[in-house]
Amino acid sequence: MVVGTVRHKLMRRESEARLVAAQTLTAALDTSDSDYLLRLLAFELLLKIAVELATGSRAPNHHRYDEIFGALPQSTQADILRLAGERVGASALGTDHVAVLNDLGRNFVHLRYPYEKHGHLTEAQYAAVGESWIAQGADDTTADFRYHPEELLGLTTALQKLTNGC
Repeated sequence: MVVGTVRHKLMRRESEARLVAAQTLTAALDTSDSDYLLRLLAFELLLKIAVELATGSRAPNHHRYDEIFGALPQSTQADILRLAGERVGASALGTDHVAVLNDLGRNFVHLRYPYEKHGHLTEAQYAAVGESWIAQGADDTTADFRYHPEELLGLTTALQKLTNGC
């Protein structure tokens, strides 16, 4: 891949458009996960640009962000994590960035069709899922979805800086 290809410019433009759309939904007090999904897509596009620029190869065509991030050279990974940390401060990125990236990728896949997770339950059973989770202490490690909004913001900001001018 060549720096500044039309492909990368289009990916960057699409990422920026998705972030604007996400901000619009947030401002409209949308109660769906659509703004978050758009932020995840924007992040994914930037991550794939970074991989292509760093490796000279096409980024993988999947949503396993931990694997895509792992395709980057160690120095680039460190730069992204450092820049993200500068943006959001102490976070789960500093202790287990792989788990955060794994959660983000899983969210992108599973939040698009959230009814698949619990669609087989009755309404009473569905209501009991959340109540049971709360009664058991609302432990993040057992949550169906872990969002990591600050980490996503930090990673996105870092990748915007690293891919600026592509």
